[in-house]
Amino acid sequence: MKHEIAEIELPKKLAPVFEGKARVRGSFGGRGSSKTRSFALMSAVKGYQLGKQGIRGQILCAREFMNSLGESSFEEIKIAIQSIPWLNDYYECGEKYIRSKDGNITYTFAGLRRSLESIKSKARILLCWVDEAEALSGRAYDVLIPSIRETDSELWVTWNPSSKYSATHERFRLDPPTNSKIVEMNYRDNPWFPEVLEMTRLDDKTKRPDTYGHIWDGDFLIYSEGSYYASEMRRMKDEGRICKVPYDRAKGVISSWDLGIGDSTAIWYAQFIGAEVHIIDYYETSGVGLEHYAKVLQDKGYVYDQHIFPHDVRVRELGTGKSRIETLEDLGIRDIDIAPDLLVDDGIQQVRTLLDKCWIDEEKCEKGIDCLLNYSRDWDDNMKVWRKRPQHNWASHGADAFRYLAVGYSEHTFNWDKPLRRKLKGIV
Repeated sequence: MKHEIAEIELPKKLAPVFEGKARVRGSFGGRGSSKTRSFALMSAVKGYQLGKQGIRGQILCAREFMNSLGESSFEEIKIAIQSIPWLNDYYECGEKYIRSKDGNITYTFAGLRRSLESIKSKARILLCWVDEAEALSGRAYDVLIPSIRETDSELWVTWNPSSKYSATHERFRLDPPTNSKIVEMNYRDNPWFPEVLEMTRLDDKTKRPDTYGHIWDGDFLIYSEGSYYASEMRRMKDEGRICKVPYDRAKGVISSWDLGIGDSTAIWYAQFIGAEVHIIDYYETSGVGLEHYAKVLQDKGYVYDQHIFPHDVRVRELGTGKSRIETLEDLGIRDIDIAPDLLVDDGIQQVRTLLDKCWIDEEKCEKGIDCLLNYSRDWDDNMKVWRKRPQHNWASHGADAFRYLAVGYSEHTFNWDKPLRRKLKGIV
């Protein structure tokens, strides 16, 4: 069999990613790194290699959101194919399709948010490339990856990091899968970085320092676009109120909860001391019952004055017929208050007021702080505007629990200087 040899130009740092066999190939980093362009080109090269071997199947190009081909990688792949004569000879590129002329390889494009379940039925996926993968949920990967099941099939992932709590970061960067090749790429790794982008980069460095590291250096996003509490959190940082905040044993602790059923449960621990609110701790996890959280409260070693829960704590469980509040009381959690069911916008305003009184422990509340920083408005991808409602993502649980603290506290008049109430029964 005659082997054809062709040269492909790639950034030096990316070349090892495409060498040899791998189940997962990927790259993460900031703007201008040539990640997307390189992966678009190499997807066509991979299709060419497979098609020439007589292997039939599809190359699936996926994103979290895709309302039209214009919002997909379609144009990037088409341009890459047309830039290389032997690829252009092999593929047929129409206005709405890309396929090999021998009929072996077909490109398909999908937005996973709306068509995730249909991915299960897609046949013969030889390669799936997920671009802009940062927003993909853990569940999306759980459905997608087993659907890429052909012999020697591959998953490619490219993304600009936003959060260290994203499913993409945890799955492909924090704990990469076996047989994966993943590298960081930024503008300085791109030998063809254009002068027009260099001008933009320098402008961002001077005028938009808060987002520069995220956009150009692949750093996590500190202040999320559309963030509700960016100003308050920035002010808190500038005033040194994100620091070490000790537990005051002479004062009671208020816990404030967002209850997750099949989702994360988040708990803030606060002490109201004079005009200051000391946020001393934060806890979040998922996949466990209320017994687990009762033990967490006990293990913390705090003396509690009050526990604030959302209104759905009254909901009765189908299995036991008990409400969650009854279950919590059976577990020894007393002094439960239910936060008023205010409009979310009203609660957000209460949080803004409370944050200006807060001191937050930077170590124990690290994830909670990130939740507050990244709690943001939902983006309407069709209208290209911010919706009035918050985006539901990993940051929502911590932000909602803090909102219940703000509205739950505001509905009560507490005498924070009274002696601590020592419970004679139960863990708190």
